Amino acid sequence: MITKTVEWSGSAFALLGSFLLATNGSWADFGFIAYFVSNIFLIAFSLQKRLYGILVMQIGFTVFSVLGMLNTAVLNRAFFEL
Repeated sequence: MITKTVEWSGSAFALLGSFLLATNGSWADFGFIAYFVSNIFLIAFSLQKRLYGILVMQIGFTVFSVLGMLNTAVLNRAFFEL
């Protein structure tokens, strides 16, 4: 049961991230945060199921999500300009 929850949570956050980036609106930069959360869920799922190809891909996507957050300065806007 927990494996399905992790899998579907990862999928939902990935879809949210894609939606946010595709809208190109004021919330678009937060798509990378949604991707990052998705990556964490899907890394956990890959480890649980021993899907090592998916694991490698998700680790790569995690690096790109962090790069996207840094490039769009989401961290600065969301956490340091309160």
